[in-house]
Amino acid sequence: MANKTVKKSVSFREDVFKDAERMADKFFGGNFSAYITYLICADKHGVARVIQTEEIAVAKEEIAETFQEYEKSDANDSFIDDILNME
Repeated sequence: MANKTVKKSVSFREDVFKDAERMADKFFGGNFSAYITYLICADKHGVARVIQTEEIAVAKEEIAETFQEYEKSDANDSFIDDILNME
């Protein structure tokens, strides 16, 4: 048994609509409804939609390097306890 189609009127900010329209054209042959349906289903099923660009890869690497500097240690734990007046 096929799911019933529901028609609804929705409103978008103009810039958001233009971006969505470009994505629908690029990936769904211009079918805006299919693009919106995909986004909702992707959220429902936890599918990541982020495209890995070089810029994102570099940013992730920089973040990882930054956090490597802050390793867990007894000195850090002691410092935090002192701030919180805990023993």
